[in-house]
Amino acid sequence: MWDIYQGDIGWNVYSFVRRTNTTKATLNLDDFTQALVRRKPIGNDKYVSGIEAGTEVFQGKGRLDTKAYSVDIG
Repeated sequence: MWDIYQGDIGWNVYSFVRRTNTTKATLNLDDFTQALVRRKPIGNDKYVSGIEAGTEVFQGKGRLDTKAYSVDIG
């Protein structure tokens, strides 16, 4: 389960924040983009121009240990 936040840093940013911690994840980018299309903040004519992973710390401190990171397009 994910919470979705929208921000504006000169362009629209959509952050999907996990509701629980995890030690490993394999994610399908299409699931995230289709969630945005269904909720209507973006149309299905848009495209992804960047992908980032990190922490969204709301209180306390956060930590992200990454051993591997890859993105497959195709």
